[in-house]
Amino acid sequence: MLTLVKKARASTQGDLSMDWLRPFMSPRKYKKGDILFRKGDRADEMFLTVTGRFLVKEIGIELPSGRIMGELGFIDPNNRRTQTVESLENGEVLTITYDKLLELYFQNPEFGYYFLRLTTERLMQNIGRLESIVAEQKIKLDALAAGQKPA
Repeated sequence: MLTLVKKARASTQGDLSMDWLRPFMSPRKYKKGDILFRKGDRADEMFLTVTGRFLVKEIGIELPSGRIMGELGFIDPNNRRTQTVESLENGEVLTITYDKLLELYFQNPEFGYYFLRLTTERLMQNIGRLESIVAEQKIKLDALAAGQKPA
């Protein structure tokens, strides 16, 4: 147990790089305009962008090469996609099935803790984005209530 705790602590010092996962992944190519997955779709794999640019449509964020996507579907209770992703140009991704991810998760406590950090970071970013939107809307509503034209 002490060894596991030591390994988990060591994983918190990492840079959240997923390069070590590449040997367990399979390549897939997409053309400009292809939809990788849609919000609400059943999710059964995670992606690592290799080349190209990808757009998370609902929030307007571009993902360059070296980014993970589809990881939240792994922890969603119903394994559903939380966003839609479209290829903005021809590109390649690496994929790993959730079954393989789960196997790695249980075999390697460092990866398990690392994955927990990765998904928490993504969720915190999403919360921050939502808080900004709510704050902007509050400013507009306060301006309207005061009889001012919103900015």
